[in-house]
Amino acid sequence: MGKVKKATKKYNQKHLKGELERRNKNKKAQQQHKKRELAKRKRGDAEGEGDDTELFTGIEEVDDLANFAGSSIKGVDDDLGRFMQADPENEDRSASDDEYNTSALLGGSDDETEGSDDDADIDDDDVKDESGASDGGSGEEDGGDSDDEETVFKKELKAMKEKDPAFFQFMEKNDPGSLRILEQDSEGEGSDGEDAEMDEDEEEEEDEKAESTGAIEVTTKLLVDWEREIKRDYSLRALKKLLLAFYAASHMDSENGESGDTPYRIQGMRIFNKTVSTAIRAVPKALGHHAPVVGGRVDRKSKKWSVVQALIKSYLASLLELQGQMSDAAMIQYLLKECERMVPYFACFVRYTRELVRGLLRQFGSTAADDGVRIMALLTLRQLVAISPAEIVDMALKGLYLTYVRSSNVKNMASLTTIQLMRNCGVELYGNDAHASYQHAFVYIRQLAIHLRNSMQLRSKESFRAIYNWQFVNSLDFWTEVLATYCGDRAEEKPELCSTLESLVYPLSQIILGVARLVPTAKYFPLRLRCIGLLLRLSSATGVYIPVLPMIIEVLESPEFLGRRPVKSTLKPLALDVHLKAPAEYEHTRVYLEAVLECVFGLLADAIASQSVRIAFPEWTVPVTLQLRRWRKHVGKSWVRFSKQLQGLLDKIDQTSRLVQQHRNNVEFGPSNFGAANRFMNTVDPDNTPVGVYASSLRNVRAQQRATLLKAEMEA
Repeated sequence: MGKVKKATKKYNQKHLKGELERRNKNKKAQQQHKKRELAKRKRGDAEGEGDDTELFTGIEEVDDLANFAGSSIKGVDDDLGRFMQADPENEDRSASDDEYNTSALLGGSDDETEGSDDDADIDDDDVKDESGASDGGSGEEDGGDSDDEETVFKKELKAMKEKDPAFFQFMEKNDPGSLRILEQDSEGEGSDGEDAEMDEDEEEEEDEKAESTGAIEVTTKLLVDWEREIKRDYSLRALKKLLLAFYAASHMDSENGESGDTPYRIQGMRIFNKTVSTAIRAVPKALGHHAPVVGGRVDRKSKKWSVVQALIKSYLASLLELQGQMSDAAMIQYLLKECERMVPYFACFVRYTRELVRGLLRQFGSTAADDGVRIMALLTLRQLVAISPAEIVDMALKGLYLTYVRSSNVKNMASLTTIQLMRNCGVELYGNDAHASYQHAFVYIRQLAIHLRNSMQLRSKESFRAIYNWQFVNSLDFWTEVLATYCGDRAEEKPELCSTLESLVYPLSQIILGVARLVPTAKYFPLRLRCIGLLLRLSSATGVYIPVLPMIIEVLESPEFLGRRPVKSTLKPLALDVHLKAPAEYEHTRVYLEAVLECVFGLLADAIASQSVRIAFPEWTVPVTLQLRRWRKHVGKSWVRFSKQLQGLLDKIDQTSRLVQQHRNNVEFGPSNFGAANRFMNTVDPDNTPVGVYASSLRNVRAQQRATLLKAEMEA
């Protein structure tokens, strides 16, 4: 060993001991900090994703993982071993991962990493031997031992910088004093010739830095070459370059300007489109080779997972960024299909799963989105919910319902159709998890009941407005459709969901009855008739009897028809479906009351048809037929068209009563046999009875009228 310089001796005597003590002190503090951070990650995020506000760039982590997997934990300082164990990206690594040659997978040769192995593999025996040689050969004063310690320390720092640049950067930020020794005596080191040449790893690192600062422009030839290598050899090196280019393309219009961090630059829309299409075409196949999906889930216990997970995260981050920037419906739908294909990979990272759920809900509730985008967002969300933990399921169910409520303000027939589609999509999603669906349904139905109770107690205009609005009414419509679907139409498909949700039928029906009777004036006939329609839907689907006929008769016997002559008007016909109350100019007019009567007779036919196969149907219809005949006698002269329509309904009721009596004449059980009575005429469809056929014809007429109004609005 060469002669020790005076500056080195002076540093050893005055500063080295203090630096080593401070280094040890900082090391302990860092270890405690890492333990606390790891405990927080384990409590807050099972995947250890860290801060949700930062998106992964996909550049540094790939290189760090390559260095981690290519080196041995035993061959470096204990700090590096603890750093590896505390890294959330490497918690699931097994002991055999250290023997896995990542450099070969990235496209390099084994020789590229052998040059620095000797510097990295420094253990305590080497330190002792070297210090002993220094004692015997130098003959200097007390500075010999400290000089050897300094040399060993400098070698360890250099090896750490070469083998683990991530931890070296960490030390620079948190303990820069311990690295100051590398800056001492740089001229002397140059004269001794110890660092005269760079090894192959350092040269390669410098080349990569030069490329990154130069921002290589992506060309069609580069994309073709990368895609060919990926398809032929599943090259991780080519895959990494393609992902970096894809990341640059997806962040071209980013507000944060993060695309400047990548070594590639995208110029022009043609290259942008080519980069995106190449990445979406080639990357999923390569990821499927290195991290295959088995049974709908990714195998994260394989050796390659520690290498490719950073690449997967980069691809998912780019997809999410690109999806948020697009405004074209066809492009959004194309990206949503790709997200649906990558759902098993999204499920591996909780942070990106949350980002995906937020993006899907944003597309689902966007006013500019078309029906295809909404349906695609729902399909992706449903597939994600099926394999995600409970917190993601809750987030998706809650977010979808709130998105539906915020978007449920009806303005015209077109918005009514959109809301109907969103409602059907939400009902589909609520059929995946019985426990979570019941919890959300119970909470939100209870909130509706609380609002109704407060309004009934206060009896003020403000409290009535809290109930008589489209958000509240469409919320009732949403939960009615959920219960009618899974407790009626599809009860046999999902018996567990049916048994869980059926207890909510009674409280929901009570809320709807309370809303219908909150303000029983003629102005709010549209809302009242809408509530009657919800009750009919709930009753006919679930088989639970709900007395709606008295509510319909109350409308017919109101003073608007019996005690007041309607005002003639030249206003155009009113569509009750898009109104909760009558506009001021329509109040007491014949146009408005004709629309009400048309809706009333349709609901009346539906209510009677839903009970047309009951064994007590002839007796059940006696009160209503008497009241209808009385109304026709006293009011029919003023409403000739509806009087004839009512007479047709009464005839169909009589025909259905005779049909039921014919079947009753052949029964062999008594009134006490409730099981047999419930099975009476269970093979006959209510729509095939005379009154059922009549009700179906009225529904078809109303559907045609809605289609005509919708077409007129679209053409206007």
